[in-house]
Parts: sequence; structure tokens; C-alpha cells
Amino acid sequence: MPLLYALLMLVPLVLFHEFGHFVVARWMGVRVLSFSIGFGPVVLEWQRNGTQYAIRALPLGGYVRMLGDDPSAPADPELANAPDAFTSKPVWRRTLIVAAGPIFNFILPLFVLFGSALAFRQQVVPSVVGAVVPGGPAAIAGLRTGDQIRAIDGEPVATFDELVDAVSARPGKLTKFSIERAGQPRDILVTPIRQRQMIPELGMVRYVGRIQVLAQPEASVVSVQPGSAAWQAGVQSGDRVRAVEVNGKATPVERFYELDDRLRLALQQHAPVTLHLSHLRWQTEVSGDTLEKAVEHPHNDATVRIAVAPGQAVDMAALGLLPPGAIVGSLEKATPAVTEAHLQPGDELLTLDGKPLTSLMQLYDELRRPFDDVRGKKENQGRAPEEIVAQAKLALKPHLLHLRRRVAQPQPGQADFVELDAPLTLGIALSPDHRPHAQIGIGPATDYTVAPLIANPRPIASALTWTGEKFVEGAEMVFRTLAGLFKGDVPVREVGGPLFIAQIANKSAELGAETFLVTMAGLSINLGIVNLLPIPLVDGGHLLFLLIEAIRRGPVRLRTRQIAAYVGMTFLGLLFLVVMKNDIERLIR
Repeated sequence: MPLLYALLMLVPLVLFHEFGHFVVARWMGVRVLSFSIGFGPVVLEWQRNGTQYAIRALPLGGYVRMLGDDPSAPADPELANAPDAFTSKPVWRRTLIVAAGPIFNFILPLFVLFGSALAFRQQVVPSVVGAVVPGGPAAIAGLRTGDQIRAIDGEPVATFDELVDAVSARPGKLTKFSIERAGQPRDILVTPIRQRQMIPELGMVRYVGRIQVLAQPEASVVSVQPGSAAWQAGVQSGDRVRAVEVNGKATPVERFYELDDRLRLALQQHAPVTLHLSHLRWQTEVSGDTLEKAVEHPHNDATVRIAVAPGQAVDMAALGLLPPGAIVGSLEKATPAVTEAHLQPGDELLTLDGKPLTSLMQLYDELRRPFDDVRGKKENQGRAPEEIVAQAKLALKPHLLHLRRRVAQPQPGQADFVELDAPLTLGIALSPDHRPHAQIGIGPATDYTVAPLIANPRPIASALTWTGEKFVEGAEMVFRTLAGLFKGDVPVREVGGPLFIAQIANKSAELGAETFLVTMAGLSINLGIVNLLPIPLVDGGHLLFLLIEAIRRGPVRLRTRQIAAYVGMTFLGLLFLVVMKNDIERLIR
């Protein structure tokens, strides 16, 4: 299948590139002798209107051969006078023919991205707050789960993507959010924090605004206050409530705000409440390949019933049930959370260096900050991963966690929980693909349910906006990569070849058709830009010679063109060897 996905991704790009040369050459009156996809022996061929169409054995490229288009061949007097020869056409016509391939590689992504948006974005996530990160800007300002955000600084928003774009453009700026809560409009002022986004290997560092809300509603996972009615009944921090039972009737719940609503209604009846609970599934450390599953499914499928005496409680908080906060759901083997802090699933992390912890996201951000600072430094771009790891380790400092841990079977007279201090230092290692990455080893106790979808209110406008954003993003990535390679900021080992493209195609296909098409669009942009580089034997080299010819009003000497062809062939051969070496090393790693 990887080979099939690679062909599905590469062949259309090559075909469209060569079709650009072909169609413009025919338009300019140049005879096309051959249109080939691939190199090597012919697998399939046919003739039409004097042109040979061929599919060849090695589908790693393609070419269009026109009458008299070999710049390294001696001038043929007969071809020079032939009206349908490439060499007989004015410079501007030849320039259009040569440039058409890369231009078509820029046109293709526009159609692919726009079509993908129309096909896969008919249903979108609305601008409704699914979950609020405790302690974040949204929580501090008073935004709540279920709030519908209608406008930001008077700019209407209808989808969560529009919300993210509007907030991203306002880091550190006091912003007015016009919301609808329980059918009532109101305005709330929020200041998005300034958050760093980075791809250090490419020197891409930028700052965006974030208010720390999620589209996906938070699952009905709870933290329990010691000594409360829920605690005494046996509810544990990290438990997920599956249903609320009152007077023998159980009402299922999936989301935290649904649990809040159901309990409030139940408590109004002043009747005993029974909670159907699932405990944390992962009671021991898991391996790295299992951690993803542990994060996605932290709770058992089986449930237990626990009766809670409500007393005079009127809401969740009075019962002792709170949002999950920073509760350990799972732990990865041989990571600092296990080897240094000796954490256990169900531990509730209260403070870090004396500062209250409201979420694991807050913990991750605090621990990773020195690591990101080192990776983001300009002088570190292009350095060997081992050097980055060594520098980052020097910048790290130990932190002190304060946590609460429930005692499963306390002795008579012993409290049923203890509070502990635990040291924790970020771990840094090289990933299998030889990149520095941070290691903490804590998976959250809470997960998130699927966000509801609505019909896209502006399908054409949003598709155009998304297409433009993805195109610019892809072009920026390519330009930064090329600039980094020439400056030495991006290591040559980051460059990939056919095997790497096959891996990317396979991974993107596993993530779905939309991801596959977006990846194809990015690769097409890459192909277009690389083909414009002034390297002999590629389109950019031909364009450079045509530019020189236009300036000096005569073709470049044959000897010069032949030397350039040899240099270009040598360069491309060496490049092929380098990328194949990188590909093989990636496979071995």
C-alpha cells in the first residue's frame, strides 16, 4: 500500500507539471515529440497527432520532449528555420513554455485545496466553547462551557476555525467577545495570551493569541474534595461519571456540563443520588506505544454504582465534585514522572514550585519553556540534535510538585489521603526520527468527546480563505527550508527522497482523504518552487539561460550550456545519493 499511495500522490503532480509544458508548447506552436510519465523502459505507449505518449517503468518524474529543445546540443540549421521548433520561437514564448510546468504546480494545489474544503468541510465545528482550561484567559474572564461566541471585536464568527483565526491575530490585546449564554446575549472582555508556535528545524517561530478553550467538550471526569459527601461515598478523583440515577431512573451523561446540569436538577428533588462511575483503566506504567491509547481511553468500560448522600447540597461543588484539573491518568515507563517523581495514576497535582496547578496543560507549558527557548534560538538552528539536547539539559532546572494521593486502605485512625512533595525535571531525548523531544510521561485523566457539527454557513468563502491560508503556509515552509539549507540552518539530513515521500503519502492516507490531499497540495508547491531554482537541467536553469539570452540578445554559447549541463547532472546525481542515504537511515531508525 505505501507504494500505491506514493504513486497516487506523485503521478498526478508529475502529470500536471508536464501537462503545463505540453499545453503551452502546443499553444505556442511548438511540435511536441514525446510526452512521458516516468523514466526508463516504456511500459505503455501510443501515438497521436505526431506525439508519442508513454508511461515508463520508473515513475519518479517525467518529461516533455519538443522539437529542438535540447540546450546542450549543437544548433541544427534545419531546426533553426523550422516554424514549429522550440529554438525558432522568440524568447518570451520559450520562457512561457519552460515556466508553465512550475506554474501548473502552483495552480494544482489551488484546485486540490479548494475542492478538499468543499468536499470535507460542509459540516464544521461551531464557535461554541466545548471546554475551558482552568486558569486560562477564558476561564479568568468568565467564559463557560456551552457559550456561543457570535463576534470578536464586532467581527462575526460562526465556526471554531474562524474563532481561532480571530484570536490568533490578537495576542496580548484586550478583546471584546460577544457571546450568547442560555439564549441571552452578553459581552465579555478577554486578553489572549501570547503563545509561541515554532518549527525550530526550519527557524519558524511566531506568536499567536490563545484564550485556552477547546472545541471538544470535556468528558464528565471529576476531581473530588477530601471530606466531601462524594469523597465519603467513595468517588475518586479521575473517575468518569457515565450516568446520574435518581429514584431508580438513570440519565446518561457524556460531557462535564451535562453532568453539572443533571446533578443540579437531581439535587432540586432532594432525593438520594447514585452515580454510575468508571475508574481509571491504567493503574501501572505503560510503554510509549501504548501511551496514545491510554490518553485516548483512560477509563474502564465497566461501571460501578455509588450512592451519594446529598444532604443540603444544591450543586456539584457542594457535593465535592469539581472539574478534573491536573489529575494523572496514565504514566509512561522510564520517564521523569515515574523514575524521578514516582507518580501514580489518580494523583492530583496541586502546585508546581508553590504555584497552583489548574491543568496538566499548565504543567506541560511550564516544564517545556526552557527547552523551547533553546530550540527557538537562531544560533541553534541547524545544529546537530545531540548538541541541542545537551544545551537544553543545561538550561533545565528541577521543579517541585505538591500532590494529593488517596490511600486505598487506610489504617485505623489514619487519614484516607496524603499530601506529598515530588521532584520533577523535564526529560529530553532523541526521537526515533532523530529529533530532540521533551519527555514528561503523564497522560491526563480526562478526555474529550466529539464536538457537535453544523452545516457550514459560508462554504465558498470559508473554502477560499482556507485554500489561501494553506497555500501560503505551504509556500512559506518550502522557502524557509530552502533558505535554511543554503545558510546551513537546516541540516541536509532533513531532506527526503522517494522513500520519504512514500512514507509521508502512507501516513497521510492513514489520516484520511483530506489529509492526503492537503499533503499532495504541499508537495506540489514544493515541486513548483524547487523547479524554479537556477539549477541546470531543471526549469529554473533553462529560465536563467533565457534571461541571459534576452539581456545579451543572443543565445549562450554552446560550450557554456554543455558545461552547465554536466554540472547540473553531477549536482542532481549527488543530491539523489544524499536523499537516498537519508531515506535509508530513516528506515533503519
